Amino acid sequence: MTQTRSAERLDRLRGKIIDFRLRPPTGPYRNFFTPTVVGAVNRILGMPTPRSYSISTDPFPHAEDRAIAALVDEMDSVGVRLGVMNGRHSVNRPVPVHIEDSDLADLSARTDHRVLGLAGVDFDKPTEEIIEGLDVATKEHGLVGVCLEPGLAREPMYADDERLFPIYEKIADLGIPLLFMSGPLAGPDISYTDPVRFDRVARRHPSMPVILGHGCYPYANEAVALAFKSEATGVHNVFVSPDVYMFAPGGETFVEGVNWLPNRFVYASAYSFAGVAESVLRTVELDLTDDALDAYMYRNAESLLRPVLGR
Repeated sequence: MTQTRSAERLDRLRGKIIDFRLRPPTGPYRNFFTPTVVGAVNRILGMPTPRSYSISTDPFPHAEDRAIAALVDEMDSVGVRLGVMNGRHSVNRPVPVHIEDSDLADLSARTDHRVLGLAGVDFDKPTEEIIEGLDVATKEHGLVGVCLEPGLAREPMYADDERLFPIYEKIADLGIPLLFMSGPLAGPDISYTDPVRFDRVARRHPSMPVILGHGCYPYANEAVALAFKSEATGVHNVFVSPDVYMFAPGGETFVEGVNWLPNRFVYASAYSFAGVAESVLRTVELDLTDDALDAYMYRNAESLLRPVLGR
């Protein structure tokens, strides 16, 4: 695609784009995404380390505030209207990380609500406490959905584990979207990202939007098939979000999927694994139709967030 054509597409999208997986370079996110981790993933994917992330690691006063300002500037530079960050309770990792709902509310305020939060779930807590916490997260902290990472729990669980059913019922009752962390790092082995697990959850709760962060990579064909099933059966509750794996080996399957099923895909950068600007610039160069690109970059995310943003 010519530079002129890419520039025209970027100009058309300016101020509309929604980045559905954007982890600000501050607080507990910075502690989790260390320079070593970020640098390694950036190198593998051929992405430069985002400048805003580099600022956050400076050993100088107010580094976090300057990093947040740089992040918002980066969003503005390519017309990203909103970002969506997720809570996290990853205890099944070498360095356990807890990103609380209150952390997300604070970070959202610090970005003037340009970045919105999805509640994380701490599976070390009793189910009853988790369910009560979702009310607090949405009604008191203003979070706009839920992120689940069952494969990273102390006792890893598949997404269709019966112990999770009451949580799904609560999310469905709240009328908010559910983002799963899928992808190759979603559990002890890649069976935890097998789309069939998420298929069972989506089928059991047809009114609950299910977004598959990292696109179930490396199961790209199977993820596209699940999107097709959601569209063909008229249930319309499954959304695939391949984010950085759009640019990994096999990512062309996701590109074909977006063109084929434009209403079933949601854009994300997965910052800081890719820069906000770098991801947008590379995405507008993909061989996508204009209608599919618009649906992918903002229309589908708007439909997911409209019920909660309109409250």
